[in-house]
Amino acid sequence: MIKTIKSKLLLILTAAALFTTTLFISGCATRPSAETQSQPEAVKTEAKKETKKKEPEDPPNVKFVKQLQAMLEKGDTKGAIAHFDSIPSSLKDDLELKNLLGALYYSDAQYDNAIATANEVLAIDSDNMEALELISMCNKAKGDKAAYKATTDRILATDPYNASVNIQRAEEYAVNKKYKLARDSYKKALRGDPENTDALFGYAQMSYYTDDVKTAGETFQQILDKDPENAPALAYMGKLAYEDDNYLRATKYVQQAIKQDPYNYDYWMDYGTYLRYQGKFDDAANAWKKATELDPSYFLAYAYLAGNYDDLGKWDEALENYHKVIETNPKYFYAYESTAILEYRAKNYENAIKYFSKTYEYSPSYAYTLMIAACYFKLNKPLQAKDVLTKQLKKLDAASNEYALVRFFNDPYNRNAESNLVQKITKETNSNNRGKMLFYMGLYYELNKAEDLAREYYAKVTSMKAPMFFEYRIAEWGLQ
Repeated sequence: MIKTIKSKLLLILTAAALFTTTLFISGCATRPSAETQSQPEAVKTEAKKETKKKEPEDPPNVKFVKQLQAMLEKGDTKGAIAHFDSIPSSLKDDLELKNLLGALYYSDAQYDNAIATANEVLAIDSDNMEALELISMCNKAKGDKAAYKATTDRILATDPYNASVNIQRAEEYAVNKKYKLARDSYKKALRGDPENTDALFGYAQMSYYTDDVKTAGETFQQILDKDPENAPALAYMGKLAYEDDNYLRATKYVQQAIKQDPYNYDYWMDYGTYLRYQGKFDDAANAWKKATELDPSYFLAYAYLAGNYDDLGKWDEALENYHKVIETNPKYFYAYESTAILEYRAKNYENAIKYFSKTYEYSPSYAYTLMIAACYFKLNKPLQAKDVLTKQLKKLDAASNEYALVRFFNDPYNRNAESNLVQKITKETNSNNRGKMLFYMGLYYELNKAEDLAREYYAKVTSMKAPMFFEYRIAEWGLQ
């Protein structure tokens, strides 16, 4: 990474200040004139007062740098760029200042101007690494892959462990989820600059992603040894403790991270997760609510809140947050099924049809069709129910158990069909499939007012161990 703008300016300012001090000292080193020595003391005293009032004016180069510093302290990048129009002639060929201007252009997304300025430096110093790094960063930002590769290859040919370029390549690998290659590039960057915090953090993070938790922990700790308030490193130490099932320690780490960066969405998400695993469900909900306040447009905290309330049986709060998930991320299809189930439980059958239909778009299972049909039957709309069932039958293998079940819902009651279907379900080898079908037998009887038979089938479903189908929950509610 090229030097930061402020650090470069500090070097320039220090040099200018030394130059000013030298001028001042050389001016004061001359002996007072004989005329001054012969003046009365009162006159000398007045002269001293006048001298104190008049401070020496900064030379143009020092004045320029000080004004530039003031603009940068205010974050006035555009003003700092414009200030270079008044650069003194004595500084026009200063390479540090040219690189600084290039960095300012880069910060202001004026990539072509940054490249032009860096090329001015290279015209004077063809191996100036800072200028080459700046050009590579600009080409990367512009998306000019050919120019970016050409520049980075040129840098690595001279300096194979160049920290800036290796970090850039590592970031590219990481974005493409090539974590091992990213880790190797960060490692090269560390050979070139062992104290580079960006490289250290990247190496630790990629070690975490490649399941080398030992190296990840040691490297994050190395960062914290130098900077105990490094929030990202603290947060990752929390993740490592969480994966070691040490939820209390994980909580302490993420609390420290939040103290340093209280507006970080991810830290509040992690905080809520660690609290939940300690059984502190209300505190977890409060942490996730804080995340929604920080970014109301992002879906993840709503999803965590919905799941948390769902587990606690707080159905209204769960449903409210599932709706927020869908609002903020309509493509998050997992939310549609849960929303449909809770709408069904609340007897909001029109809404349940809407969300089961949306779920069917992502996963065209016969089960969602049966739930949609059940909602229509409960709304006393049998024609719509049968229309949905008829369309589904055309998509199923006529020899399958699923076909037989859907047809059982669609056709007038037939005792032989029922007997044959029950036999088929009993012989179903997949326990989840068998459980789903038993549920729909119970649902059929519920729709036809045979409450005792419905409860009998629901009880068979709820007696299953480790069920992996959404209908299990509805069966439980059917027994309440």
